[in-house]
Amino acid sequence: MNQKTRSAPPRAMAMLESLRGLGYSTAAALADIIDNSISAGADKVQIDFVWNGPNSRVSVLDNGCGMTDAELEGAMRLGDKNPTDARSPHDLGRFGMGLKTASFSQCRRLTVASVKSGERSCLRWDLDELAANPNSEWLLFEGPAPGSEAHFQPLNGEASGTLVLWENLDRIITEGYNSDNFNDLIDDVESHLAMVFHRLIQGPHARLQLVLNRRPIAPWDPFMSGHPAKPWTSPIAHHKTDYGTIAVQCHVLPHRDKLSNAEPPASE
Repeated sequence: MNQKTRSAPPRAMAMLESLRGLGYSTAAALADIIDNSISAGADKVQIDFVWNGPNSRVSVLDNGCGMTDAELEGAMRLGDKNPTDARSPHDLGRFGMGLKTASFSQCRRLTVASVKSGERSCLRWDLDELAANPNSEWLLFEGPAPGSEAHFQPLNGEASGTLVLWENLDRIITEGYNSDNFNDLIDDVESHLAMVFHRLIQGPHARLQLVLNRRPIAPWDPFMSGHPAKPWTSPIAHHKTDYGTIAVQCHVLPHRDKLSNAEPPASE
C-alpha cells in the first residue's frame, strides 16, 4: 500500500520572524547589502541615515547593473540560490539570503527598487502586513509603501542602479532611543565599513567609493600596511583549493606605544 505525503510549507510570518534573530549588527547588515552592490558591478554606493523618530529610515543606493523585474523577484525570494551552484568569481553571495536576513534583522519593511536598461521595478516585504494576515501566502508587494514614494527619487533618470530602503526600524529605534544614539550608530557604521572595505576604497584609483550621509568614508587598514613601526609581515603564501587559490599573509602589528593618538590599535 502506497503512503501519501503532504506538503507542509513554512508559515510566512513564523519563518520571517525567526530569520530576524541571526545576530547581525547594523554595520554588518549594511556590509552584506554593500556586498550585493559590489557583485552588481557598482563603483559607488551611497548610504543614508535619516532621523525622524519612529519614522527614521536607512537607504543604500548603488550604481551597479540593476535588475530586471524577474531578477528583482529572485533577489527578494528567500533562498533563491543553491549554494552548490557555480558562481561568478565576482559574486560574493552564497545562499541567496543575505539581502533579506540582513534587512529583517534591522527593520520590518524592506523595499527594493532597481533600474536596468532604463526599466524600473520595485518590490516590498512588509512584516506588519504579514502579521495582519497570519494565514496568508507569502505576500510580496509591488511598489513602495504609501507615503514612501519620494524616497526613491534618487533613481529617477538613472539607466541602472538599485536602492534598498529600510523602514520601521524596530531593532534600532527602541524605547528611549534618540537622535544622539542614532548619530552614535552612524559613527559605528562608518568605522566598520572603513575597515571591512578598506582594500576597495583606498588609493588614488580606488575600485569603490562609499558615501555615508554625503560624506566619503575614508579607509582604515587594520593591518597598518607600510607603518614604519610594523615589525614583520610574512611573504604571501598561495594555497590551492577546489574553489580556487587562496592567498595568506601574516602580520605582526606595532606595539601600542609606537602609535600616535590618531592611530588606534587594530584590536580597538
